[in-house]
Amino acid sequence: MTTAPAPRRGRPPSGGREEILSATLAVLRERGVAKLTTREVARRAGVSEGSIYYHFTDRFGLLLAVFERGLRPLADLNQRGFAGPDLRSTLAGFMAAVEAFLDPAMDVLTAAQSDAELREALGTHMRDNDLGPHRGITMMGAYLEQQQRLGVVRADVDPETVAYTLVSGCFMRASQERMVGHTLGVASREQQLDMLMTLLAPTEDAVK
Repeated sequence: MTTAPAPRRGRPPSGGREEILSATLAVLRERGVAKLTTREVARRAGVSEGSIYYHFTDRFGLLLAVFERGLRPLADLNQRGFAGPDLRSTLAGFMAAVEAFLDPAMDVLTAAQSDAELREALGTHMRDNDLGPHRGITMMGAYLEQQQRLGVVRADVDPETVAYTLVSGCFMRASQERMVGHTLGVASREQQLDMLMTLLAPTEDAVK
């Protein structure tokens, strides 16, 4: 059994945010939101409870920060450019970023469902900041529509429906094991990519 680092003393430091967020996610996964206390998070992160209040104000602030930290892969993808060198690599990069976000976000979203106050606060935050699966679906739909105009994607598919299928697969991979304890019947990322590439390939008639 490992011993948590000794809490720092004195004025709350400007550092330590990442340690606190990692500890929050660990407690949430192991013990659930009902046992998510600032005392336990502080113990695991090796900081004072004052540091948590200094950085995040309260328990909702902690959960919100974990959720927003999960957005980094999507923000990084957007910053470096959405489109990759070809269709498959673009789809793969997008799916990897969505699943990297969902890995911690699903824990926060699931926890919020068992606490009415947290659920309402998180829902308000997402509505106010226009957050949700629709953002990724719109982004991917616009990319696929552009690829249709270039002749890379067949003309008779609906881009937003394909984008919805893609994002839904990411949600299934991120959530099913948490929800029901297994991943039976869930396609891997590579299997979904293979299916999408077959579905999106221009028909012979369109190529001629």
